[in-house]
This record gives sequence, C-alpha cells and structure tokens, in this order.
Amino acid sequence: MFAHTEGGRYRTDFTLEELENRLPPTRFVRAHRSTIVNLDAAYELVPEPAGTAMLRLQDGTEVKVARRRTGDVRSAIGG
Repeated sequence: MFAHTEGGRYRTDFTLEELENRLPPTRFVRAHRSTIVNLDAAYELVPEPAGTAMLRLQDGTEVKVARRRTGDVRSAIGG
C-alpha cells in the first residue's frame, strides 16, 4: 500500500484500517474501501447517480466516494 502526500508517494506496511485508527478523525475520512483522505486537501464534493460522489482535492485529484460513505464524507467536510 502507498501513502500519497504533498512530499511524495511512500510505501507503508500499515493496513488502511490501521491507518484509519491512528489518524485523527477530525482531519481524515474514509472515502472508499481503498482510500482515506486528508480533509485539509478536500475542495468539493460532487454528488453522482446512485448515491455515490466524487471528492475533488485542491491539487485536482478526484477521489471516488462509496455510496455508504457519502454521508460521512459530506458531514466531515461540513456540507
């Protein structure tokens, strides 16, 4: 697994669940089974059909948000 930061891409031996438990929930949110996002990087949440969404980050990256996590992401970014 890799962690992507402003400084680069780093290999980590942590599972996503371990990272999710270690990271502060006020700054990070699980967007998908394969993605945790730093809320400081979030720019816009765009709803999509079937209850999913796309989270756009400030650097232009787009992150798919799972249907079951859309509400959590919306709440976390204050939307």
